Amino acid sequence: EIERLVCCYCDGVLITQWPNYISSLPGSSVKMHCYQNDTDYDYKYWYRQIKGEGPVLIGSYNFNSPTNEKGFETGFTMSGTETKKWTLTVDVKEGIDAVYLCAASLHSE
Repeated sequence: EIERLVCCYCDGVLITQWPNYISSLPGSSVKMHCYQNDTDYDYKYWYRQIKGEGPVLIGSYNFNSPTNEKGFETGFTMSGTETKKWTLTVDVKEGIDAVYLCAASLHSE
């Protein structure tokens, strides 16, 4: 359960992520959110980490334009109405338990 993340490569950027935990039935969708407390970085990212594996990039969201990575084209929707806050909507499928992580960057790399 992760509530707050500090990015190791962007000078201590504080990101608040919620909710801490989501449990939902297959066929529904869930929303999770991130907020960059002290910055206004334009490049935002979502990652999924399945137990025993490393984090995998779901996609990036910048300038109100989402880009999903291969394998995440459907069932994962990134959105945001302001610079500071962004949202990931996930279509729940049976057997997919994972930790979802967000990040923000000043640049696209």
